[in-house]
Amino acid sequence: MKNDLKDIKGLFVLDNREATLDGIEKIKKAIIYTSEQIKQLHDGVVEEKNIPTMCTAIINNFFWLVNTLDKSKESQLTKDLDYLYKHCLFSIIRVRDFNDYDFVPGCVKVLEDISESWDRVSLAADKAEAFG
Repeated sequence: MKNDLKDIKGLFVLDNREATLDGIEKIKKAIIYTSEQIKQLHDGVVEEKNIPTMCTAIINNFFWLVNTLDKSKESQLTKDLDYLYKHCLFSIIRVRDFNDYDFVPGCVKVLEDISESWDRVSLAADKAEAFG
């Protein structure tokens, strides 16, 4: 994934359907890409010498996802997503530091569920009357 996702603040414009849907799509792509990386780790596709590098890339993706959250609003959704992303982050740190894959299947499931939820949000945003 190219690192063109640095400025998350500019992704969402309240009255612009295209910008909102584009922002949702970028987040979803990051989640799917990260999930695929984790599956590769879990399936043993990644050479042992490359595992720390892959884990670092995944960790960076999770930091980006955490930074997509507007923590100034202190909503329950923000808190829940923050917790879930950090749980997944913990899972990958366990792989990197202790070669412990026990949490990886749960991490992948969480990411799949979040991605599915973003699909529903995208559909709702696309149909929203607020956009005119």
